[in-house]
Amino acid sequence: MLLELFHKPVGFFLIVMAIILVTPLLSERLKLPGIIGIIVGGMLIGPHGFGLLEDNDRIQFLSTIGLVYLMFSAGLEVDINQFMKVRTRALVFGLITFAFPQIMGMGLGYILGLDWLGMILLGSAFASHTLIAFPILTKFGVTRNEAVAVTTGATVLTDIGAFIVLAVVLGAQSGGGITLGYFVQLLVLLVIFTAAIIFGLPRLGKFVFQKLTSRAVEFQFVIVALFVAAFTAELIGVHEVVGAFLAGLAVNSMLPRHSPVAGHVLFIGESFFIPVFLLYSGLITDPLTFLKSPQTIVVAIGVTIVAYVSKLIAAWITGKIYKYTRSEFWTVYGLSHAQAAVTIPTLVIGLETGLFDTTLFNAAILMILLTSITSPLVVQRFAPDLKTASEDNEQAPLFGRVLVPIADSKNSEGLVSLASLLASTSKGKVLAVSVAKDMGPDKESSFLLHKEMLGRVQDAMQDPDTEIELIPRMALTHAHGILHTAAEENASLIVMGWRGKRTLRENVLGSVLDEVIWGSNTPVLVGKLSLPLNSMQRVIFLLPSKSVPPIALRRMLEANLTFAKALNVPLLIRADSSYMQTLEALLVVCKVDQPVELEMLKDQLNPDKLEHEADSDFIVLPGFGSRKRVVDTLGNIPEQIAKAFDGNLAILHFDK
Repeated sequence: MLLELFHKPVGFFLIVMAIILVTPLLSERLKLPGIIGIIVGGMLIGPHGFGLLEDNDRIQFLSTIGLVYLMFSAGLEVDINQFMKVRTRALVFGLITFAFPQIMGMGLGYILGLDWLGMILLGSAFASHTLIAFPILTKFGVTRNEAVAVTTGATVLTDIGAFIVLAVVLGAQSGGGITLGYFVQLLVLLVIFTAAIIFGLPRLGKFVFQKLTSRAVEFQFVIVALFVAAFTAELIGVHEVVGAFLAGLAVNSMLPRHSPVAGHVLFIGESFFIPVFLLYSGLITDPLTFLKSPQTIVVAIGVTIVAYVSKLIAAWITGKIYKYTRSEFWTVYGLSHAQAAVTIPTLVIGLETGLFDTTLFNAAILMILLTSITSPLVVQRFAPDLKTASEDNEQAPLFGRVLVPIADSKNSEGLVSLASLLASTSKGKVLAVSVAKDMGPDKESSFLLHKEMLGRVQDAMQDPDTEIELIPRMALTHAHGILHTAAEENASLIVMGWRGKRTLRENVLGSVLDEVIWGSNTPVLVGKLSLPLNSMQRVIFLLPSKSVPPIALRRMLEANLTFAKALNVPLLIRADSSYMQTLEALLVVCKVDQPVELEMLKDQLNPDKLEHEADSDFIVLPGFGSRKRVVDTLGNIPEQIAKAFDGNLAILHFDK
């Protein structure tokens, strides 16, 4: 009776969630990765264990979604700019880590007496690899290490190669034979599909995010884009994981770094769907299969040796070629020797088509279990010693503690989002302050209203990864409250909103802005945010003549580089000719890993000639020093640009 209840929807969901919750905790108590606990938990509750769950369409459906999420998250974590830098290395490692397992697997197939199609298919089962230990790298924050980027990039190459082999073998098995026309057709479709996803999806996403500003709609768009890519991959004859990985790369370039939208998508996958896939990997495994016959033991040993040794050779050769450290070499090996995502469907298809027998199938499933256990162990052992190429050490002081004054919870959401993105570049903190005037008979009720407003700001963000401290404040004036809070909380940057115009009673930027900018030693970013940050495609840093002294130029440049990096867009610097030589030298010194273009600013700065700038450009102007100096160097240029330009505009002011 109890077993029948577990087969119904409520009981099924209960047992799955219980395993996902409990087994990682128990596994970590034993100093093992939580991934192992989920896999072993799947073995225990599966048909080869206590039989609480069956291998049916329900669990297969959820595990497929989990596999898609796993590959999507891997693509999403790839630093696109760093990936482009290491694309040659990823290609080299991809070829090596595909070729050696393919050749050794075919050799094993020959020894086992398989026909030539079976030999080729068995080799492809070893040639790919699954990033089953990737969540461990995310936990340690080393996903942007070069060796990790190379391994991640090689994953899509090996998976594509394995599925091309699978498609060719199935074509020959069905009687069509391997023809040059079939192979060329598949390759052409794959190239077109890849180009459409990588280049088309980001442009479509920017357009959608510019027109639709709802966080829920943005989330739904990313989900639909993910599964359209996975579904289209199946349509052209490759596995859905290839489309999922490419969708991750595309969304990565489409959204700002640490975007709440991407965070919500990954949260669903990492908290449910990916663990279900790991659970299913254990559920279909019979851990005692090697005891059923001596032949199974021999085949299992052979399969296991090929899986471990071939990937070890590939990782060792790549490590020697690119002079990786010991920790990088073992992390590459740990990531690349796990077999699951492509291997499981390859084995199932091989069994169904008669190319593999049950002995080989069971032996290979045991190998999958072993590699799924050892891969996280190796990665967890060596990943903490990795170094990330871009640690933003120099920018951390500026974006470490970002203060945002809140005057209106609805209109301040864009400012808080911008502050959150900037703070995330250095794992910093957002300080949201709302100032109530300490005067009048209604000051206590006003203070309570400001506290409630701060609470609504945090709810509107809906981003569990952003650390936001809410600071209600009473002061004689709004400016005094902001300045005192910045000093007390040791804020490194103040982010304030701006309407883009002034009235007769206001000077330069506005009364409160004036008091904060000229009364603070803390840098101030004044922003007129007209469009969603997700729709930005470029940051344009304008450097008029004499606007920034040479002593502050590097700091201003680093701030804009980090600004562009936070939005995950290229940086275009339009500078007066007097800055060009210095900027070229600074770009070399700063070791830039963000796309940067340097242009000369012609005819100084004419706001009336901004028609060629797209609304999706984010313009940044510098400000430095005293009120008189800023007025002398910029004059009313900020107001003129705000009037002529409908996109986002910011003024970054340094006092000294």
